[in-house]
Amino acid sequence: MIEIVYEKEKQKPEGNEGYFRIPNNIRQIGEITGTQKIYIEDYAYTYLCRIATENSHKGMAAILMGQSNWKDGNSYLFIKSAVALEEMEVSEEHLAFTQEIWNHVYEKNKEYFPEQEVVGWFLSIPGCSMELHEIICQTHLNHFGGNDKILLVREPLEKEEAFYRYEDGKMSRQTGFYVYYEKNEPMRSFLISQNAKQEKKTEEVDDSAVHTFRKKVEMKSEIEEKYKFPVFKTVGVCAMAAALAVGVLYANDYKKEKSSKTAVASIKEKEEEPVKVTPVNRTPDENTKSEETEEVKEEVPKEEVQNSQPANVSAQNSYIIQQGDTLIKISIKNYGNAKRVKEICELNQIQENDLIYPGQTILLP
Repeated sequence: MIEIVYEKEKQKPEGNEGYFRIPNNIRQIGEITGTQKIYIEDYAYTYLCRIATENSHKGMAAILMGQSNWKDGNSYLFIKSAVALEEMEVSEEHLAFTQEIWNHVYEKNKEYFPEQEVVGWFLSIPGCSMELHEIICQTHLNHFGGNDKILLVREPLEKEEAFYRYEDGKMSRQTGFYVYYEKNEPMRSFLISQNAKQEKKTEEVDDSAVHTFRKKVEMKSEIEEKYKFPVFKTVGVCAMAAALAVGVLYANDYKKEKSSKTAVASIKEKEEEPVKVTPVNRTPDENTKSEETEEVKEEVPKEEVQNSQPANVSAQNSYIIQQGDTLIKISIKNYGNAKRVKEICELNQIQENDLIYPGQTILLP
């Protein structure tokens, strides 16, 4: 449950209340129960969420700073600042607060937050369970003992989070907390310095990348100059070889084309040669006469050939196709004209443009 609460304290300072102030502008997250009230300033809360998100692929830890107060049996814990432990290796099974880490924390505390004290720690581990691992619990007892110190755990992928406090001999999960808003100049100054360092680091990385790129370009130019002549020489040799290959292929194609033309001319000559066809149903004498008649037909006009058609042609009823025959030639040879082609086709159930083959027997009308 998230609730916006605008609250103004009207009570007069009593007891130790005069040493702290309950914020006016707050946002409630979850349900607040028990005697401990946890307040975290928005700058610090946003900073913790950011470092968790930016390092969602690995574990991240931070130290929480602020102050703690008591009033009327209730504990008021104010988290005003946070310092990320970027050099610390973090996992559920391995947590080590070395002396170097604590030195880093004390330096930041002295430089930016001199009036604040350590009030707990922050832990972000991808995939971690809200049921704390025993290593986490033991680390809390070793370095953050007492019920006035808290632990904030955040799972960066699912963005689930919860505060924990040691009470009744165990780490107890708190049901809710407050986010409050104020100027918080110490945390603001710390964030500005962190951003400036990050920008400077980025610029240094960029400069290094530029120098590396320039160096590579210069090396490449030197290599190209060194091998420039051999490369041109190689290209020239390859071009000559390609030209020679093209010339050989052209010569071969020319020879093939010439051979093809010769073969085609030979075939045409063979097709133009007159073919003597002897019907199967004629006698040797008739064959001789037919040959003589065929020679005469080539010189006599078509009308004369029709008038001089042999009488015994009509008596033929079959014909064996010879090399070079066509239906027109067969009709002329057997009837003296090409008018009987249609009848030959109808009798043999073929078309005029159908293929016929030497040795094939057809019927004649």
